[in-house]
Amino acid sequence: MKRTTIFLLLLASVTCAAQQPAWLDTLDAAVKTDSRRIEQRLGHLQTGIEGIRAIVSPVGEGDPIRWVQSLPGVTTGADGTTAMYVRGGSSGNNLFSLDGVPVYGYSHILGLTTLIPTSVTESAELSKGGFNGDESNFTASHLKVVTKQPSQSRKWSAGLNNFLLSTGAEGPVGNRVSYMFSARISPLALEYKAVKDKLPRMLGGLSNFGAFVGDVYGKINVNISDISYVSASALASQDRYRFDMSHSSHETMGWNNVIGILQYHRNGDNTRLAVTASYNRYGSLQQQEKRYHSVWNQLSLSAGLTEYSLQTKLHHSWDSPFALDEGLSLRYAQFSPGQVGEMTKRTDVILATPWVQATYNIPEMLSLKAVLRGNYYHSQNMAQTSEKRGSGRIDPEFSLAAKWNINPQLAFEATFDRLVQYYHTLEGMPVGWSLDLIVPTVGNVLPEKSLQGGAGLSGHFGSHSLSVGGFYKLMNNLVYYKYSQELFSGGLAGWAQHVELGDGRSYGLETLYEYQHGDWYGRASYTLSKTTRENFPSFYDGAPFHARFDRRHMLNATLQWKGFSATMILQSGHWENGEAVTYNAYYFDHSFTSKYYSGVNNYHMPTVFRLDLGWQKTFKLGRSENTVNVGVCNVTNHFNPFMLYFDAETESWKEIALMPILPNFSWRVTF
Repeated sequence: MKRTTIFLLLLASVTCAAQQPAWLDTLDAAVKTDSRRIEQRLGHLQTGIEGIRAIVSPVGEGDPIRWVQSLPGVTTGADGTTAMYVRGGSSGNNLFSLDGVPVYGYSHILGLTTLIPTSVTESAELSKGGFNGDESNFTASHLKVVTKQPSQSRKWSAGLNNFLLSTGAEGPVGNRVSYMFSARISPLALEYKAVKDKLPRMLGGLSNFGAFVGDVYGKINVNISDISYVSASALASQDRYRFDMSHSSHETMGWNNVIGILQYHRNGDNTRLAVTASYNRYGSLQQQEKRYHSVWNQLSLSAGLTEYSLQTKLHHSWDSPFALDEGLSLRYAQFSPGQVGEMTKRTDVILATPWVQATYNIPEMLSLKAVLRGNYYHSQNMAQTSEKRGSGRIDPEFSLAAKWNINPQLAFEATFDRLVQYYHTLEGMPVGWSLDLIVPTVGNVLPEKSLQGGAGLSGHFGSHSLSVGGFYKLMNNLVYYKYSQELFSGGLAGWAQHVELGDGRSYGLETLYEYQHGDWYGRASYTLSKTTRENFPSFYDGAPFHARFDRRHMLNATLQWKGFSATMILQSGHWENGEAVTYNAYYFDHSFTSKYYSGVNNYHMPTVFRLDLGWQKTFKLGRSENTVNVGVCNVTNHFNPFMLYFDAETESWKEIALMPILPNFSWRVTF
């Protein structure tokens, strides 16, 4: 196996600096934004902005995904990216939401970070079990990012790091209106030109690179009265790249998001109401121009998802331990996956989810929660021929959670869930830079389902916190696109005919330890797990095999003192499910033979190890507050494999790896 290091991975590892450290159900406590400790509540792990900023991030500032990747039960996938695999689920089985609205393309800057700036973030919460009533359409986990309320004092900020230039502002407009704004742009193309001439060996086979990356966020709050307010927010992001791996290989890829959110909140003494209306547009594009077997191939693949949604949540509480929540989620979505050339086949989807949630809470003693959801799903194909074929179905879901405080220091928790997912991700195999496609449940592509249970103990002993638990999970109707190696062939227009369904199983042990005393903070998480896939007719004759990024051991540890920070990541290698075999590829008017990994457990990727060191200093300079970060990524200069890709020019597979030891610098100023 050949190794290569390219500029795209230089950008994925130049910075790994470490930094210094509504609507909630009746069991949820307020987030302690001045603490780095994680709040644990019935399958939910939550942190405030200080906890997010304390996490190592390639862009030099905290990121919710990096925080999640440091938690037990979470596999990071390829080192250095924003992919995550939770309790055996696939990457597409996770939900990422912003103020309750799904974000379908949250990856930013080639996977270095997410498109949510920390300057507008209030908290992040990961749910792995015992889900709330308003959490639906996923089967693994929900990462919920909540934005903060605009400040009542005027502020302006600016910042820069290795990959981003940013600016932002917030403040009041009169007595009832406040606003918040953020804009970021990445100088990736300029950085490439600087590195190209001075450090050409670091670019591997990359001969040219261009990029346009940026995002804009805005929010306006209007206080109607002391108990009600309206907020309107919008987010737009763009990732677009063009690069040449050789003189005979040119590629363009990109994705974009446009999200608009309108929310109404009313908080009475015994009743709370929240109504959210949203518009959500996600699109992706990849084009290839390759000289293969002396023939130029010009191929393209795009996909789009447009969703309109309305969500209502109503909470009732009385002078008793009992509380009741109910709500309704309505979605109308249009999918256009697998467009090749002029061919278009749109699928319209309606998803309605009413739910009810009952809670019983005796403070410091007992907490119980029961949730029942009912899903009505209808899909209809809208082809150019005006052919319309529709199908509808009803699927129930439920979630149960219990917590018993054995004594003031020790508690027992248990959760049990049945989940259903109607939007699927066709994960691209490691061929070039293929993008994952989001597709709907339609025809023979059934909803993915999971049934999981978890239980464990959690304790707080002065400066120490410890939780130990286990989980067991069964998955059904997991999607697998069996022609991923021909992702750019015309056959993708009929993707639904090439999806196979199978099952999965995952179980493991999760531990989380935290220590905080004075200026010292430490955290360590460890996961021991095993995840398999089986019953896929065209893959391994239906027999069990290792799931993608099934890592047996995952250890993350962080130690912080004042402005200094050290983070260590140690994860066992995973099996690449494939062996080099010959297959026929068809590109429109001609065909050729090539090699692709199609077997099981062919190549074992090595262990991932990374040690990152950082230092942060915040100081006043006149009327401004400045925060400076310096750090070193991959101090031990360890070779961390990122992915495999097929080199069309040499007709061989190569590994892409993280760059060697590299420094980081970031600076943020607020007036």
